[in-house]
Amino acid sequence: MQRTLLLAVLVLQGCATDCSSRDWRERGYADGFAGHPPQDLRLERDCPRKGVPFSAADYLAGWRDGHDEYDRIRGSIEYD
Repeated sequence: MQRTLLLAVLVLQGCATDCSSRDWRERGYADGFAGHPPQDLRLERDCPRKGVPFSAADYLAGWRDGHDEYDRIRGSIEYD
């Protein structure tokens, strides 16, 4: 029983939202450049609960820039 509880706690900690970013545009760019879908809804919900202000406009502007770069690079790779 204790082993199961410990495993559940470790798994849930891995799912925690990272609100440590202070530059939301940079965080959005990194997510977009990595090909990740936007995380604005999750961040907008979770970060204020942790007392961290979140700017969806900055995050999404960065995500669009990063995702555009991701698409450009991905499109330049030739597939056989």
